[in-house]
Amino acid sequence: MGIRLNHSFFWVKIVGVVVVLLMLSAFIKPKEKEIGQANLDSIGMGSSIHLRVGTDGLPGAYQQLEDMNVHWVREEIPWREVEQTPGQYQWYYSNGTTYRDFHFMLDEAEKHDLEVVAVLSTGPAYLPHVYPDQSVDVDLLVENWKNYVQAVVDRFGDQIDYWEINPQANNADTWGKVMFPTNLDASSDPNPFLFARMLTTAEKVIKKHNSRDTVILGGLYSSPANTCETTPLIFLNEIKNAGAWKHFDVIAINPYWENNPPEAWMPRGPEVDPELLSCDSSSTGSSNLVDEIRTIRDFANQNGKNPIWITEIGWREDWLSYPAAQHFITTDQVEANYIVRSIIPLISEDNVEKIFWYSLNEDPVNPGFVLGSEGQQALRNIGRLLGGARSLGQFQQLSSYATPQDLGIYEFRFRKEGRLIIYAWTASGGESPFLITFNDLPGKNYRAYAANTQDLSVEGGMELTVSSDQSLTIYVNEFPVILIQQNPNLVTSLTHRMDDGLKKLVNHQKGRVDSWFDAQISNLGEKALDWAEGKIYNLLNQSFDRIEENMSLRNN
Repeated sequence: MGIRLNHSFFWVKIVGVVVVLLMLSAFIKPKEKEIGQANLDSIGMGSSIHLRVGTDGLPGAYQQLEDMNVHWVREEIPWREVEQTPGQYQWYYSNGTTYRDFHFMLDEAEKHDLEVVAVLSTGPAYLPHVYPDQSVDVDLLVENWKNYVQAVVDRFGDQIDYWEINPQANNADTWGKVMFPTNLDASSDPNPFLFARMLTTAEKVIKKHNSRDTVILGGLYSSPANTCETTPLIFLNEIKNAGAWKHFDVIAINPYWENNPPEAWMPRGPEVDPELLSCDSSSTGSSNLVDEIRTIRDFANQNGKNPIWITEIGWREDWLSYPAAQHFITTDQVEANYIVRSIIPLISEDNVEKIFWYSLNEDPVNPGFVLGSEGQQALRNIGRLLGGARSLGQFQQLSSYATPQDLGIYEFRFRKEGRLIIYAWTASGGESPFLITFNDLPGKNYRAYAANTQDLSVEGGMELTVSSDQSLTIYVNEFPVILIQQNPNLVTSLTHRMDDGLKKLVNHQKGRVDSWFDAQISNLGEKALDWAEGKIYNLLNQSFDRIEENMSLRNN
C-alpha cells in the first residue's frame, strides 16, 4: 500500500505534468506515423459461411474475415438438418458438395478470433405437414423446439455466448421454412404470438445454462414489401403484447434498401404512427436507413433500452446494377461506396452496437450478395482505422436525415490515438464534385485517401493543409473519402487520449456522460476517482514513452 494522495494533490500533479508536456512539445516534433490497429467490435459478417463453403473452405474464409479485422460471424444451426429424426442429432454431415461440422466450425472460429452468433432457425422436418394446406402443429412445434434448443445448448453452450432466435420471423418466405420445413419454397403468414412462444422457450433454456449469454430477437426483415402485419415496429409491439419483451436482450434488424443508396428516402410499406403504434394500409410511409433504425431504437428505448444490432444489410448484384449503369462505374465500386455509407452512420448512432454485412459467400437460396474485392477493401479499411476509435458524430450542417428533399453532404468524425479521422461523401451526383468545407479542425495537416484504397500509409495519402481559421475545403462526391489528421500537437493528443479513454470507461460503468471531469468529481465518488487516477497515470506513462521515443529519434 502506497501513500494515499488527496484529490486536490492528484489534480495538482496532473496540471504539473501538463505544464511539463507543454514545455517539451515546444521542441519535440512527433514522428509522422500511421494509425495503429485495434479490434473493431462493431462489425460482423453474415450469414452462415460454414454452410456455404463447408469444412474445406472454412479456414480460408475465416482468414479473410481476420484480414478485414472482422471479429463477429453469424453461423446457422438449421433445425431441419441437424434433427431429421426426433431426438437424433447430427452435428457433422454432408450436404450436397459440402461437408458440415459444427465442432470444427467453432474451433476454427476461435483460431481466427471470431465470436460466433449461433442462429437457431427453420423447423422440424419430421413433424407432419403438407404444403400449403397443413402446417406443422404449433403445440408440437414449440414442444420439439425446446428439445432442439436444449440439445444445441448442451452440445455447444460452453463455446457460444450469443444466440439469434428465428431470423426474419416477420418474413413470410422465411417463416414458411418454420411451418413447412421440408418445402424450401414455402410461404406462411408470420405469427408474432407463436414466435413469442418460441423466443420465450429458447431464452429460458439458454439463460438456465448461462445467465450471462445474450439472446437476440430477429433479425426482423424490413423492405418496401412491409405490410401492417410484418413491418418491424408493429411486429415488435405484438411481441411485447404477447408478454415476451423480457425474454431477449438485443433487437436485430435486417433492413434492405434494394437499388437505392442508404441515404435515399424510399417507400417502406404502409404508414406507421410510432406514437400510436397504428398502421394505415391506405397510405405509404417513407424513410431512409438511419431514420428507420432510429424509429425502432426509440421504441426500444421506451421499453427497456434493448440495444440494436443490424444482423443483415447488403445490396444484391442486380440492385447495384442500376446505380452502376447510371454513373458508368462497376457494381463492385458501388458496393464499396454503400458499405461505407451505411456502416459509418450506423456505428455512429447511439445504442446501435453491431452491423453484420451480408454476405461474404454466395447463398444458393438467396444469391447475388457476394462481397466483391472493392467492398472487402473498404471494409478492411474501416476495421483498420476505427478499431478503438471514438465516434464524435456527424458534423456537416447541410446533411439532414429528416428531409427527403435534401440528401445532403455527410461528414462523420472519429478520434483515435488523439487524432481525428473523417469519413465524408455526398449522397447524390455520382462522380460530380461538390465543394465541401470542414470547420473547427484540430491540427495543421491531414492526408486524404479513397475509402477503398489499398494503401493507407503516410506516403499513400494526399497531403492537405488546414487554413488559419481551422477549416479545410475540398471537392467530395459519392465516392467516400477518408481524412486522417497528421502530427497532432503532443499535449492536444494526450488530452484527447485521456478524454476518449475515460469517456469509454466511464460510459461502460455509468452510462453516457457529457464531461469526464465533472463525472469524476460530481457523480462517481471517491472509489471511482481512485480508479480514474490509475487510468490517467497509465495514459501519462504511455505518453512519456512516446516523448522518450521521439527524443531518441531526434538525437540519432
